[in-house]
Amino acid sequence: MEIKLSWRYCLAFMAFVFVFGQLHEVAHLSVAYIICGCTGKQIDFNLWTFCADCINNSHIYIAEMAGPVFSYIMMWTGYFLLRSNNNRYWSLALVLIACNMAFARIFTAGMGRGDETTVLKVLLHGQSILLIKSIGFAVVFILSFPPLYMIYKRLANKNRLWTMLGLCFIPMCIMMPYEFMLLGKVLRAGFLAQRHFLGVADFIYLHTALMTMLIVIFRKSLFQAYSKSLT
Repeated sequence: MEIKLSWRYCLAFMAFVFVFGQLHEVAHLSVAYIICGCTGKQIDFNLWTFCADCINNSHIYIAEMAGPVFSYIMMWTGYFLLRSNNNRYWSLALVLIACNMAFARIFTAGMGRGDETTVLKVLLHGQSILLIKSIGFAVVFILSFPPLYMIYKRLANKNRLWTMLGLCFIPMCIMMPYEFMLLGKVLRAGFLAQRHFLGVADFIYLHTALMTMLIVIFRKSLFQAYSKSLT
C-alpha cells in the first residue's frame, strides 16, 4: 500500500489517534466500574483514578489491564488484516495499528512506565523493580512490534523507512504539547470540567466528538491509499 500524504490525511489520522486514545481510557473506566460498582474519574486526557471505595479492592489491576487489552486487540486486528492477501482493508489495518500508538507503548515501557508495568508491579509484588520493568518491556515489545513490522512490510512508499518513522514519532510529538499539555491545562482551568458518565469530563467528550466528526469528514482522504503487494 502507498500512503498519499496530504493535510487532510494527516488531520484524519491524528483524529483517529485521539479517538482511540479516549476509547483506551473508557476501557479502563468501564471495567473499573464493573469491578468496583462506583464511577472513577478521568483526571485529564491520559490519567484516571478509581473511586474512593475501590482503593483496597484486590482486583483493580484488571481495570489497569483493560486499556492495553483494547489497544492490543485493535493492533492485532490490523496485523491479521495486513497478513491477508485481500488488500482492500490494508489502509484500515494501518490505522488500527498506528493510531493505537504501538510505538508509543514500546517507548513508554522502555522508560519503565505504562499500564503494563503498573499491572506487573501488582502481580510480581516483592520482585526487583528492574526485573519488573524488564519483563514489562519484553511483553510490550512482543505485543507491539509485529504489527508495526507488518506495516513496514506492506508500505510501498518510495521512502518507506521515513514514512514508518513518521507514523511512529509524529503522533507522539503532537499529542504531548496538544493533548497532554494544552488541553489538559484547559480542563484543569475548569472549562466544561463537570463529570457525568463514567467520570469523564464534558470537555473530553466534546473533544472526542469533534475528532469523530473530522474522521467522518475526511475519511476518503484517510482511506485513499491504494494497496498493492510488494514484490
